[in-house]
Amino acid sequence: MKLETASELLRPGQASESPRSWLFASGLIFSALFWLLAWYGNTVHSMVAIWERSETFAHGFAIVPISAWLIWRRRHAVAALDLRPDFLALPLLALAGFGWLLGQLAGAGVVQQYALVIMIPLLVWAILGNEVVRALFFPLFFLLLAVPFGEFLLPAMIEHTADFTVSALKLSGIPVYREGAFLTIPSGNWSVVEACSGLRYIIASLTAGLLYAYLTYRSLARRVLFVVASIVVPIVANWLRAYMIVMIGHLSGMKYAIGIDHLIYGWLFFGLVMMLLFWIGSRWREDIVSHQAVPVPVGRVKRDQPSLAEIMAATLAAAVIVAIWPIAAGRLDGTGPYPSLSIDLQPAAALDQNAMRQRRHLGLDSRFIGAAALAIGVFLRQGRGLDAMGLQ
Repeated sequence: MKLETASELLRPGQASESPRSWLFASGLIFSALFWLLAWYGNTVHSMVAIWERSETFAHGFAIVPISAWLIWRRRHAVAALDLRPDFLALPLLALAGFGWLLGQLAGAGVVQQYALVIMIPLLVWAILGNEVVRALFFPLFFLLLAVPFGEFLLPAMIEHTADFTVSALKLSGIPVYREGAFLTIPSGNWSVVEACSGLRYIIASLTAGLLYAYLTYRSLARRVLFVVASIVVPIVANWLRAYMIVMIGHLSGMKYAIGIDHLIYGWLFFGLVMMLLFWIGSRWREDIVSHQAVPVPVGRVKRDQPSLAEIMAATLAAAVIVAIWPIAAGRLDGTGPYPSLSIDLQPAAALDQNAMRQRRHLGLDSRFIGAAALAIGVFLRQGRGLDAMGLQ
């Protein structure tokens, strides 16, 4: 069967069989995304706060623009696809929202952040349909890299880096004494800290590797192999970097590689390794054909476009599901604008004004609202005792 690309199917003035439906659906999807971010603003803020304070996760600021660019470059191919809201995505959207609620109740921020990001492609799936979300699968799920994740790997990575450095120093004939992450050699003392763990290298390499594999290769095998290489190579490179830094310091009498040049040497070495990785990977590139191409059978009869009412129904259903979980969280922990269980140790009317002033002076609060108590009162006998304050 002869195939055409989606771009070939498009003629001037023929962006879609139903431009009105696409325009309407585009407005709805942007409105739905705004609705999602408005309800889960605290989760978004928690992610951005981590990007701001942590150099390890500062790459998060680049993820959203990259994803938007990847979607934009696919716009012509997507416009040729069938627009069909898929209500099968709604149960999965509800499941993601329930995961966010569990993360809220457990205080697991990373669970909330992943749940929020997963809701984005699910919204697109529900409103625009199966074909669209399949065409935009990588750009949408690339957003998962924006979630700050991986700090639990730090202890293990520090341990392995120290193990390799000690072994390499011994093979070089340099005596070394190790105590945890602290190393002592004849020329001085060293320690393997968070910046030396290699986590930053892995995150940067994985992000660049995923993007490179998506843009450069077509076969799944080559993409997987390159992504695996983008994880393994920086780990080994970081071990070598740590060893070479110690050796430079040792051989120079602790004149070099002990200050800012320590970090400079490390990033220069990492940059060189990544250049080699991409250069080797480019020898098997498959991006000669434009990535805009989407195989479409010639003469394919497109299905009837959905009515605007159907698109609106899918959007409203998704909007309701999105809003349920923050409302439920507000009711459960007492932080929302809804009634919650409130216990007062003593009616306010039973306390005289002097007792109230004493309690405020001592920083005591007898009201505990829901599960999220704002303060814990520690009652101490002072002055005339608790009975004088109306607490007994």
